[in-house]
Amino acid sequence: MSGFWNYRVIFCEATKDEAALYQIHEVEYNLNGKVTNWSETGAAPFGRTYEELQADTDRLRSAFEKPILKVVRQPRGYTLVEVESGEEATAEVPESLKQ
Repeated sequence: MSGFWNYRVIFCEATKDEAALYQIHEVEYNLNGKVTNWSETGAAPFGRTYEELQADTDRLRSAFEKPILKVVRQPRGYTLVEVESGEEATAEVPESLKQ
């Protein structure tokens, strides 16, 4: 299945054992912009060169330009929703992937 991904801020609600926190995660989408998957753990910048590290850090920063998400349990699995609106998370499909 084809698709795309980006970095998004995900809010993790507090549990009895852990405090609430915000992390940047990789979120994957299908060609309709619907979320299909997200990373279990938060992302960290990396690169084989200093310049690659800078570029990845810039991509991570782009997560702050998008609405904050949170994981919501559904009758069958989980979904990501926008914290403020409660709507299912989506993303704009890149022009290069539009048909």
